[in-house]
Amino acid sequence: MEKNMTLTYGINCNKSISDIMKKVINKVSTPVQLLSRYYSNILEKEVTSRQTWLLIEAQTAFFAGIMPADYPIVARLLFGAWFIIALHKCRKSGL
Repeated sequence: MEKNMTLTYGINCNKSISDIMKKVINKVSTPVQLLSRYYSNILEKEVTSRQTWLLIEAQTAFFAGIMPADYPIVARLLFGAWFIIALHKCRKSGL
């Protein structure tokens, strides 16, 4: 007696993976959209998602250089350079 098993792979699998990816992207982008609205209200002009990411980068660079008091001077200079570059990116984006 011969045992045969048929495995199917088709559109349904691809569609479900696509649906899962869309849900994950929506869940991840929700906080960025909320921050975009917050920054838009504070700055009184429309802020895009890219500009929001640039503002997050600038804030992270600022706090990384300011908050830890026991960093060596070289690390502080690197964080300062990162902060200046992040501010330059924000300015080029129109913020």
